[in-house]
Formats: sequence, C-alpha cells, structure tokens
Amino acid sequence: MGAAGAIFFAAALSVYLSLVSFARVDRYILPGNEATVPGVPVFVPGTNLGANVSLPGVPAADEQTWKPSDRINILVMGLDRRPYEPPDAPARSDTMFIASVDTFHGRLQLLAIPRDFWTEVPYGSSDFWVEAKINAAFSYGISQRYPGGGPAAAIATVQRTFGIRIDHYVVIDWVGFVRLIDALGGIDVNVPETISDWGTDVLDVFPYRTVTAGPHHFDGQQALAYSRTRSDGDLKRIERQQLVIRAAIAKALSLGWLTRIPELWSAYRDAVQTDIDTGLIPGYALLAQRLDYDRIETYSLGPATYGSISDDGQLILLPRWDQVYAIIDEFLADPLTRDERPVIVVEYPPGTEELATQLQKRLEEYGIPLQYIRLVNGSNGPPGVLDLTGKTYTARKIARITSLRMLDPGDEHADGVDVIVRIGDGLRLSP
Repeated sequence: MGAAGAIFFAAALSVYLSLVSFARVDRYILPGNEATVPGVPVFVPGTNLGANVSLPGVPAADEQTWKPSDRINILVMGLDRRPYEPPDAPARSDTMFIASVDTFHGRLQLLAIPRDFWTEVPYGSSDFWVEAKINAAFSYGISQRYPGGGPAAAIATVQRTFGIRIDHYVVIDWVGFVRLIDALGGIDVNVPETISDWGTDVLDVFPYRTVTAGPHHFDGQQALAYSRTRSDGDLKRIERQQLVIRAAIAKALSLGWLTRIPELWSAYRDAVQTDIDTGLIPGYALLAQRLDYDRIETYSLGPATYGSISDDGQLILLPRWDQVYAIIDEFLADPLTRDERPVIVVEYPPGTEELATQLQKRLEEYGIPLQYIRLVNGSNGPPGVLDLTGKTYTARKIARITSLRMLDPGDEHADGVDVIVRIGDGLRLSP
C-alpha cells in the first residue's frame, strides 16, 4: 500500500510539474490563448462552505480577474534613416509609440510619445544618463555602444521615464514603411484638414506640396510623407500618424491578412527589426484575430507637455508630470473599468491609513487609475464592497482582489460615488 501510494504521489507530482511547465511555455508562446485547468471544488467537512481551488502556477478556467500581466507592451519606433544610409548608422526614432495589447479583453491601445519630449537617456551605459530629446536615445544607443544597441537604449529610456514595462520592440525605417504600405496596395485616409509644407521637401510627392482635406488613397511614399510632415507641429503629426496606423489596420483586415500572419511574417520579416522570435508568431497571430479593431484606443502624451528651449538652444517639450501620469494611468487601465469610469471611495478605520494606501496602490496595479479612487478616514459599516450605481464589473473585481464580500447596498446612497470599499484592520493583501 505504501509503495502504491508513493507511485501515485510521484505520478501526481509529475503531472503537476508538467502542467506548471506547460502553462508557462503556453503563456509565452500563445499569449491570451493559454490552456487552462478548471478549479477543483473543495468543501469544509460537515458544512456547505467551499470554494474552487486551482493548482498553484496553473491558470484556472474560471479565473476572471484582469491582471497587469495580461498586457503585452510593444515599443514601436520609426527611424529617421535615409535609404542611402547603412542599417547600423545612428538614427533618431522620430516616431515612437507603445502598442499595448490587452490579452484578457482583446483590446489594442496606442500611446504616442512626442519626439521632442525632454528626458534623460543612457549614454554608453545604464550608469550614465544625459538630458536629451527622447528620440535621441536610439541614436546614442548605437553611437555610444549601449549594450543591446539602439532598441535597448530606447526601451531603457521609456521604462525609466514613464514606468511602463516594455515586452518587445519593433523598429521600421522609411524603406520598410513604404514597402509594407505598398504591399497592402496602399491605404485609404480621410484627411481631416489641409496641410502644406513649403519649408521642406517632405511633401514633394503631392501637388504644390499640399495634402487637401478629404478622402485620399495613399501609396507607400505618400503615406510616409503625410506621416512625416510637421509643418504645423509635432502634436499634429502624431494625430496624422495615428490616422495612418488605423488606415493600415483597416486595409490589412479587409485583405484578410490576420489569417495569413505567419506567411506574411516570413515574406516581410526583413522590413522590420524586432526581438519578437519567429516561434512566437503563430501565437501572436491567434491573438491578433481576437482583438476588437473597432475599439482601438489612441492616446498621446503631447497634451501633457509644453514648449521650451534647452540650454543648448533646442526646441523641446517639457512634461507636466501630473498630467503625464494621469494619461498613463488611463492608458494602462483595465479597459472594462475604464469603460465604467467609476468613482470609488475606500473607507478605512482610524489607524489604518497605511493599509488604505497599500490597497489604493494595489488597485492601481490591477488597472484601476488612481484618479478614480478617493480615501476616506472613517467607516460606516462592516467590511465589504458596495456597488451603489451598477458598476458591477469593477465592484466585483475589487471584491476578488481584496477577498472582501459583496454587500447589499440597500438604500445606501452617496452623492457622486459609484463603489464603496470598506476595509477593516484585518485586511490582508496577497503579494
């Protein structure tokens, strides 16, 4: 009997370790499409109290809480590199945005970073940083031999400046951009306002160096020119680039490219530089097919900046940090919580201020922006979560994060408040 038990235990342990290993590999290769194992119901002997328990390290099929790890953040950079320049020539990333894929809800968000954003960039190593425009990070990464080159220096700058984790990068230069747009057969863009650029040769591909308002069909060269011109400022250029991105996605969808990603990747892999391994492409292709492209959300840090001049005479954009952080919080938020936009009040008893602050931070980590949350000293009832106005998704999510009970709000009402979270001094937040 002891030998049989030992054999059974060894077999069960082997299966469990295999599930854990498979779950880790599966999440890496098939983000947002992972295999799951249903939770096992466990009851307290002699009672009807119980809960579904999942295996540690193995995702449960009934797990419903959005997590920060459900995002894949890709830093996309467009290089100001001329066709005649060698691939290893230092170049600035004159287009920079973060494409954030929410694998839980199937959403795509884009956050544009102005090229003239003034910050600190690494100069040769992670121990030495200098003030510069953020688009200089890539160039310095090459010229100053930063470990990992331009992409690594740009990623280090974005992560240090904005506190946003970057999982992958994609770099494309002018030649690659034109090639990809032409491969789509061009794109259709409804230009919102007429733009002219007589000060440079950027719009030479258009009559009178002018793009008129109204619908246009752009080939690769025209799409590049429209995306590059900034005769009316960098912030307007960001808006044009986002229009072009949306148009390219729409055209790819119309051609059924999402179902052909693996073969297209093989055909056009040399048009981009990236750290996304070829082995990940099938999983990313499946994820791409799950995204809701009618609900792409675009953000820009431009409105959170103001113009200035650096000590060496450069025209730069300086941040209003409170506004920058507010935009980033919105960008990184759980999309369904952002849809509800709840006003949340955390009531805490005297002497538990630190615990309330920790809870506020935890809610932010789980996609609830700080600007949605207010802390109130004093509690008017037992610990729990009250959904006062029907913000059901957020209320239940907070209950799962905190292990607090959902309480019946009854006739309770608080002006301008959607969800009340009442905590006691016994609240314990898991790591």
